[in-house]
Amino acid sequence: MGRFLGGRTGHLAMVVGSRSYRGHEEREMGFRSVLAEEFPNLTVSSAVEINDEPDASYSATIKALHNEPELLGIYCVGAGRSGVAKALLEVRPRRKPVFICHDLTKETRRYLVDDIADVVIDQNARLIAEQSVIRLLGSIASSAPYLTKKFIEPRLILKENVPLQ
Repeated sequence: MGRFLGGRTGHLAMVVGSRSYRGHEEREMGFRSVLAEEFPNLTVSSAVEINDEPDASYSATIKALHNEPELLGIYCVGAGRSGVAKALLEVRPRRKPVFICHDLTKETRRYLVDDIADVVIDQNARLIAEQSVIRLLGSIASSAPYLTKKFIEPRLILKENVPLQ
């Protein structure tokens, strides 16, 4: 987010799926930590927990856009990205905030192509599921003390590198 904003000073909004999910909580903490250390010119002015409800993320985004017409960015932690996208399309701010969300899907692929989202952070759910099944089956079929794990690196997907379906 900070790199996309190139040194600008201003406010960001965050839409958090649910802080009861450890992953969402860690994403929020990591985002805030990097902002504080590397981009102190950017501050999170609103962080709303939406319980992964698109209608709630839509309402929160509409409110953030109206309260801060010069909002620089929106980070959607978890689900709710469709509500953010809907609000951005409806309000059409003078300068569109940088929009970052998670998980490459047909929907988020379209957001990238249509210039609604700027970055999709993808953790390759298919590979995570495959690794889980391999480990489960391997634990039944193998007497090895441990099975090798494949490290799954998140990918940053932009309009310019969006993979084909």
